[in-house]
This record gives sequence, C-alpha cells and structure tokens, in this order.
Amino acid sequence: MKSKAKWLVLVLLSLVVGLAATGFGAADKLVYLFYGEPGEADPATAYDMRSATLINNVYDRLLTYPGADATQFAPMLAESWEVSNGGLTLTFHLRRDATFHDGTPVTAEAVRYSFNRVLTMNQPPAWMLSQMMNLESTVAVDAYTVQINLTQPYAAALGVLTHSVASIVNPAVVEANGGIVAGQENTWMNQNEGGAGSGPYTMSEWIPAERLTFERYDGYWGKKALTKTIECPIVPEVGTRVLMLLAGDADVHDQFPETNVADLEGAANLSILTPATFNIDFIALGCRGAMAETAVRQAVSYAFPYDMVLEFVYNGLAIRSTGPIPSGMFGYVDPVAERRYTYNIIKANQILDAAGWAWQGAAGEGYRVKNGVELGMEVLAPIGEEVKMQEALLWQDSLRQIGFNLKIREIVYAMMYRTVRNHETDGIMSGWLPDYADPDNYVDAICASGNADAIYGNEYNNPTMDSLILQAKSETDVVQRAALYGLIQDLSFEDAPYVWVSQRSNVVILSSAVQGFYYNPILPIDFASLYKD
Repeated sequence: MKSKAKWLVLVLLSLVVGLAATGFGAADKLVYLFYGEPGEADPATAYDMRSATLINNVYDRLLTYPGADATQFAPMLAESWEVSNGGLTLTFHLRRDATFHDGTPVTAEAVRYSFNRVLTMNQPPAWMLSQMMNLESTVAVDAYTVQINLTQPYAAALGVLTHSVASIVNPAVVEANGGIVAGQENTWMNQNEGGAGSGPYTMSEWIPAERLTFERYDGYWGKKALTKTIECPIVPEVGTRVLMLLAGDADVHDQFPETNVADLEGAANLSILTPATFNIDFIALGCRGAMAETAVRQAVSYAFPYDMVLEFVYNGLAIRSTGPIPSGMFGYVDPVAERRYTYNIIKANQILDAAGWAWQGAAGEGYRVKNGVELGMEVLAPIGEEVKMQEALLWQDSLRQIGFNLKIREIVYAMMYRTVRNHETDGIMSGWLPDYADPDNYVDAICASGNADAIYGNEYNNPTMDSLILQAKSETDVVQRAALYGLIQDLSFEDAPYVWVSQRSNVVILSSAVQGFYYNPILPIDFASLYKD
C-alpha cells in the first residue's frame, strides 16, 4: 500500500508540473486594477488607455507588435501582407481559422465593414484612418483577402492598423444592436461586447463604477489565454488600491501613480517595475476665454513648478517634457534654454503686465482683471489619479503669485473627456500615450486644429501649425522630415496650447505570483500572457 501511495503521489506531482508548464495549472482568476474606469468599449469611439486595454484584449486587429518589440510588426488577423504602388496599396491575407466570439468567421468583408464604420461614425479616434483612407479605400478582394488603397502616402500606415480603432468588429452583432449612424456613437457597443470581438477574451460584464470581468475565449485562433478570468474592480481611491495590493487582493496594476510607490516599497509579496515609455503628461489649455490669449498661456506655462513636480510628485520616475514629441523618438529636438519653459514667476508677471491684466488691488493682492473679467480658469483632474491632482494643487498655489485664479474640479475619467470636448470646462490634466510609433501620431493628434479640439476640447487653431503637420506627414526625406518636426516643436513653445510637464516611466506593480508580464511601449497590457504560478 505504501509503495502504491507513493506511486500515486508521484503521478499527481508530474501532472501538476505538466499542467503548470502549459499554463493550465495556473490560478483560474487574476485581479487587475485599472487606474480609472474605461470610457467606452467601442473601438470606433474609445480614445483613452483604459478603454484601449479593454478593447485590445477583446478584439483583434490585422497587425500587432511582437511581444515587447515596438520596432517591427507581427501578424495578427493578417497572416501576411504586401505594400505596393509606391506605398499606396496595402494587401492583407487573412488567416482562415479566426472567429468572432459567436463563432462567425472573420472575413475580408468584416474588415471592410469595420474600417468604413469608423470613418462613417467619425468619432475622436477616426482621424487615424481618415487621414489616409476614405469609404472607397478598403476592398474585399475575396473572402480572405483585403486591399486598402490609401488616399495619400503615409509612412506610418501599418502602425495605424495596430491601434484599437482598427479593431475588427462582427458586422452581425453591430447591426443587431444599433448599426451604424453617421456622426454618432453606438451606445450599446460603448458598454457591451456580446460577440462583436474575436480576441483572446470576451467581456462578460461591465457594471459601471463597480467592476469589469473578462472570460477566456476558448475558440481563439491563437495561443489561448493562460488565465480563465480577469477581474477588474473599479477602485478610484489610490489608498484602497495600495491596501488591495499589499493584502494580495489584487495582482497587477500598471500606470501606478508615482506618488504612492513608497507605500509599496519593501513589500515581500510585490515587485515594482519602472520601464521607460513614450508617455507624456501635459495640461490641455482651452484656448477660449482668458486662455484665448497667447500671452496668458505663456504666463501660466512659466508659472508651473516643473522641478518640484518631477522630484516630489513623480519621485524621480519621470523627465521633463518640452513639447509634443517625446525624447527618444524620431523628430524630437532638445530645445535650447530660451525655447523651453521653466519656473519663472517674475517673467510670468511681466508677460501679464504687458498684456494689460491688472491686479485688483496692490501688486500681488487678489487676482488680475481685464475688461471686467477675472483672470482664471477651471481645470479637471481625474479622481484617483493622485499624480495629476498633486500637480494641479502645486500649480494652483503657484498661479496665485501671478494673480491667476485656478479652480480644480475632480471628475471620474469616464466623464472628463466628454466634459472638455463639450467645452463645459477650460482645461484638463491629461497626457498622451502613443497610438503607434511615429511623431505624427503625437503632433497631429495634439496640435492639429481639428484633433486638438476633438480630443482635448481646447480649440487650438493655427494654420501654420496645420501646414507644417501636413508637410511632415508626407515628407519622404528623413532629414527634411526631422527639420519640420523641429519647427513644429518650436511653434508649440510660442503658442503654448499645452503646459508640457513630463515624460513618465510606467510603474508596474506585480504580485510575486504573477508570471508572463512584458511591456511594449505602444500597446496596452496583454491579459492573455499573464498567469499566477
């Protein structure tokens, strides 16, 4: 009996080891903490990293990046592709084993439908497709061959197709739930998935302000997700998230606020990673009211305490941002001292004096006024984002020294961008994470007149800036293209439509039991690779 029992134990142990090696011995559930609730679940509408995290794990695109490498493309729904006709024609050959979550095959017609849907709805992220495509561009050559005929050459065209906006949706599900209405969002798709995706996970539930839950799609064409259920509680309070991580009630938290890293240092059950990113933080200034004046925007830029924020808010886990292009990316220029904003209260006051903004009383008392209007603005700060809240408070204190009344309104992420896009506030504490690895992705989205308002609601509009962006977009000479981006960065200094704050690290907190994490600076976190050992 003893030998038989020993033999049984050995067999069971070998089974456990074998299962663990395949990933199916891992825990059935993993808890991931968003740093704010996603705005929408619809690839045609969503335009924030929390929503992109949801979408990229539920939907597939034609192309992706291989693991942590953001320098080359990898097959996804497209097994292979060719670029011809001087870069104007892209041909994709689809894999034949991909299905949507309701079992429907993913076909060339679904690709055509998905891209034309984005163009027709024309929501904030649609510009990435509309800059190079129209409703006649995408052709279903046959059931599994797609041809895209670009309206103009665009060096970053393949990169665009890795973004969440280029996700392929199930036409049957969309048509059964509101269809496509020109210029409008699909409210059902914003909150549901219901078989519309073909990714490694389905979104099984979304209870607003409470949680999201993702379940593994066992019919997935690629490598199956290693964890069956990803549970995502919505926890705005960073202190509560810290306690959950320390107690082992949460397993993963990326984009963790730098202000709270010290709360987790030394915890035996946690690992802290800080990979470098192309993520930039800034304050979007609504170019209306008092902020319509370039001089006012320049003054408030000189009144931001950059060094203090980098040291005490980011805890040294960020560097200065000096414009719309991040350091380390093609097109970035390190500006001379005279072409970058520094903390200079004296200069800020001189600019406002020259612009005719007078103190209400003696110099330094109260706030400034001009034509009966008090100098000030309201800025939105997302609830639960301690970094941005502390930035706002430090800036508010500094602005009092130049007679500027900054009002801070805390708001949930899901409402922040809607509010500013409707021009119901004056600015937001925000930032930009790359959609694809090209400087045009930054300058077009952030500084082009139409996109600046559609995304950040700031009404910035400079025809010279728009012209430079268009030239750089299609310039094939590398030297000339780089020079154009230098001019764009310089003009962003002059016009000051944003206060450029920082280029952050991505602070990632992992339970010591979590395996399979990798970081790609272009993509959201990959749920399918994660498991608990």
